[in-house]
Amino acid sequence: MDDSVRRGFMAAFAVSGGVVFLAMHAHNRLLSDFINKIEFQTKTSTGSSKDVATKKVRFAESKVEKYYEKKHRREAAFRNNCESFEAMPQNRQVLYKGIMQNRNRMV
Repeated sequence: MDDSVRRGFMAAFAVSGGVVFLAMHAHNRLLSDFINKIEFQTKTSTGSSKDVATKKVRFAESKVEKYYEKKHRREAAFRNNCESFEAMPQNRQVLYKGIMQNRNRMV
């Protein structure tokens, strides 16, 4: 190949590479600006994320009382069923005790 043809190919590759490089940077900048605008709009329309995170759930007193009454009844039923509990096979007794202990820990 001629020296001038080689230089022509090199110039074409350099120019096309530069165009691709500039297009990528322009695309990244436009994309980041667009994402920033979207984030700003969502923050202003819904409030800041700190306001959402500080909300707490409160249950009505009647619901809380019913929950604890149900828990108390369940524990009383467990104490009353000791005779049938002793009649269970030993592997079931261990399993049942573990379930009851786990329930008491969660509440």
